[in-house]
Amino acid sequence: MTDSLERTHLFEWHKSNGDVIPFAGWEMPVRYSDIRTEHMTVRDHVGIFDTTHMRRFWITGPQSLEFLQYLTTNNVRKLSVNGGHYSTCLNEHGGTRDDLMLYRVGENEYVWVTNASNGEKIWEHLNKHASKFDVHVNDRSKEVVMIAVQGPKALALLSKLAGRDVSDLPRFSCNRIDLAGRDCYLCRTGYTGEDGGEILLLDTPFTDTGKKKAIAFWEEILKQGEEFNVTPCGLGARDSLRLEAGLVLYGHELNEDTSPIEAGIPYAVKFKVDPHYIGYDVVRSHKKEGTIRKTRIGLIMIDKGIPRQGYSILLKGENVGEVTSGGMSPILHNGIALGFVKPNIVEIDDVVEIDIKGRIRKARVSNWPFYDTDKYGDRRVE
Repeated sequence: MTDSLERTHLFEWHKSNGDVIPFAGWEMPVRYSDIRTEHMTVRDHVGIFDTTHMRRFWITGPQSLEFLQYLTTNNVRKLSVNGGHYSTCLNEHGGTRDDLMLYRVGENEYVWVTNASNGEKIWEHLNKHASKFDVHVNDRSKEVVMIAVQGPKALALLSKLAGRDVSDLPRFSCNRIDLAGRDCYLCRTGYTGEDGGEILLLDTPFTDTGKKKAIAFWEEILKQGEEFNVTPCGLGARDSLRLEAGLVLYGHELNEDTSPIEAGIPYAVKFKVDPHYIGYDVVRSHKKEGTIRKTRIGLIMIDKGIPRQGYSILLKGENVGEVTSGGMSPILHNGIALGFVKPNIVEIDDVVEIDIKGRIRKARVSNWPFYDTDKYGDRRVE
């Protein structure tokens, strides 16, 4: 590890209990036990993740709405107080600067949660454009700890922490609430495919006292979650869970050269008229006329082999695309992948090939998520 890597408030706990690795400029836990075990605990019970490495920007002021309409692709005007949505922030060419969660926590107060790897880039982007609006942008990442609680037992655990039933809080809402006696925002969101929430633990400065408070809160979640078989989970399970759910990851399915339409997340894009956001014309063209460069697909291996980022996708011997994310699905016990191919050349259930280190292996084009939604995920049948 190097001194240049950042650490979250919970670093000392992670170091004592898990395997810590460099990630996006941070020292973060990749696992505490076994990645597959952690993965399946989230699918079957409940797991918790330290996501404090993500950046949290508070945006306030009379023109906050107009500011965010200009910078993001979803329709902020439709967000009521305590509402949230998934969105993207684009460059002038329609490429994705980042994907994000946006919550409206007051009449003129919003929380923008962005990826750790893009934190500085988005911070500069926000400040560059803030001068055109009557808004204030405040980076509160160092004083707000973020913990994801995910899985079919997540709401039961969160209700226990809250001392009240929180299952009535709708998906994508963000409500200020006491959890285990601490002042928090509970956001009914996550990135595993499972139900649950993401906690913003307020008033937790990056000091010795603040770190102790954060660790005590983390340990209280684990203690109160024992009856639900809660387990701490690292980056390994977080990545395998989002891949199995078919969710995009910046630097893999999203980048400055890929539009959200090409990436297969059209639900993050709305064509509002007040005002046209940066990159509007490009994504509108992609939505109306179709993409001409690439489109995202899912893949399930037919032959043995694990697809990885950068591996070529072949159709009848011709290179037609590339894997962007791949790994072993703990549910399917099989290799799965996301990737890009040329538009309109394959359909669901078509067979393609993947070049796995010179070995040509067959795979079936699949929709996502890669699991049975009656048995797993937030739409499961109880």
